[in-house]
Amino acid sequence: MEKFRLARLSKEERREFYQSKYDYYSSFNTRMVVVSVLAYLTFFFTDCGIFGRFAYETLLSRTIVIIPFLGYLFLTRRTKDYRIMVTCSYLMIHIIIWCTDWATYLLPDRQFAIAGMIIMNLIFVCAGFAAPFSYSMIAHIFLIVDIAVANIFIQYDELQMMYMFNIPCIVAVGAMHHMMQGVYLEQYLTKNKLENLIVHDQLTEVHNRNILKGLSDGNTGELIRFAGVDVSMLLIDIDFFKKVNDTYGHEAGDKVLIYLTRILKNIVRGTDYVIRWGGEEFLIIMPGCTEEQAFRVAEKIREKVELSDNGICKVTISVGVAPYKGGDYHIAIKNADDALYKAKGSGRNKVVLYEAT
Repeated sequence: MEKFRLARLSKEERREFYQSKYDYYSSFNTRMVVVSVLAYLTFFFTDCGIFGRFAYETLLSRTIVIIPFLGYLFLTRRTKDYRIMVTCSYLMIHIIIWCTDWATYLLPDRQFAIAGMIIMNLIFVCAGFAAPFSYSMIAHIFLIVDIAVANIFIQYDELQMMYMFNIPCIVAVGAMHHMMQGVYLEQYLTKNKLENLIVHDQLTEVHNRNILKGLSDGNTGELIRFAGVDVSMLLIDIDFFKKVNDTYGHEAGDKVLIYLTRILKNIVRGTDYVIRWGGEEFLIIMPGCTEEQAFRVAEKIREKVELSDNGICKVTISVGVAPYKGGDYHIAIKNADDALYKAKGSGRNKVVLYEAT
């Protein structure tokens, strides 16, 4: 069932899902690589035990892994892109395998090769937590390629047994990773649904006031998401909306609200934020828009509402327009509200631009 749900997501949605999955497990993933490298380095002492002396033969093959490991640590501080970091994590695992093959080639006793493969399969299990299923499978299948190439030089005594051991492990780990991805997908979709309910109005499906918590600084009220660009505010109110409810009923009033939001979403840009501010009041935040441009958009909305048939009754709107010039956004909303008050006081069905006195 999970694969169909994942397949229904768009390419961008799948990318967001995989990024979320990596972000959740990124700390675990990094620690897994660190522990794997440190554990690999300690195998030098095992080499010394096999040789019965200081194993200078394998010193380079055991310590050279530090160089790519430092590069990996550097990348963890530079990027959180799952495509880069998951690939690099699996590359580090394969580098450990290649260095292990190098060290094994130099050892006089190679009977511990299968035991080493058990450890590597456990590492692949851990790496799959943060990885997309496809990345996990491709990286794990390459373990068979590693064995085949290493056998050219090492000539394993039990090559067939190594294949017979690792192939079922790959299948089992792949099945487990597929199930794990399904579990996380279910959690991810539930989390997104809950977050969507928190910041959206259930009736009109536009944003509610909670969206501003993610757009602003909680202490200063500054709109941090729109630094360095012009921002304008539109405060819209349906004229005589109480009469609509009293005459036609609240269900009809809800239909008028829904119809208005359709007009708003059709006219404003995708980068603008339409917010249900009160009962019949709507706030539109327009980043990258001057007050003159916002005024023209507001006038277009007003005309569209006046001329449209909402299926209930003819309605009009009044609009207050004000620029946001930094600082607490509540000030800009109050200015837009003052302009809206003037629009209503001068006959309604008007757009008024705020003028500082």
